[in-house]
Amino acid sequence: MGLDSVELLMSVENKFGIRIEDSEAEKIYTVQNFVDSVYDKIIINPTEKCLTQIVFYRIRKAFQNLKLTDKAIKPETKLSELLTQTELKENWYLLETEIGLELPELVALDFNPNLGSHVKIFGMKTIKRTTPVSSGTIRDLIHWTIALNQEKLIDIQNVTSKYEVERIIIGIINRNMGIPISEIKLEHSITDDLGID
Repeated sequence: MGLDSVELLMSVENKFGIRIEDSEAEKIYTVQNFVDSVYDKIIINPTEKCLTQIVFYRIRKAFQNLKLTDKAIKPETKLSELLTQTELKENWYLLETEIGLELPELVALDFNPNLGSHVKIFGMKTIKRTTPVSSGTIRDLIHWTIALNQEKLIDIQNVTSKYEVERIIIGIINRNMGIPISEIKLEHSITDDLGID
């Protein structure tokens, strides 16, 4: 484990008030492994509330209040179907204010899809550009928003599901490692995919 991995591990341990033994930490390769390890060590308090539904209604209401679209907003609706690039640029922060939660940061590809997905350096080495937020769905936006706002939306003393553990860990990876929320998936390797040494 490199220093970044150790720092991430300590942040997660502190957040949940748990200890992950070194022998177990060495077996954590993916974000899902991390979630599983934490989930096995905490007490879950199931509830009737559905966090994704609550956030979906907030997002849908914000779109309606701002009169940003006349289209039906469903979880599978692509953001690019609801807002043009110009509307996205003009209204993203209004939407964030109306929802009252932090939204993912928009990236260059959100405003100019003609940019290549990779940048060449000295004609050889390529760096992958950040995935555009606008290529995601409302469902993706819900997941990203919950992870970004996990401290506001999830009571760490009263975690209700494995999904909440996933969102907390993804939120910690985003904050501590500076990886865009839209780039973190449960199946990602912590070192190979996310670049955390």
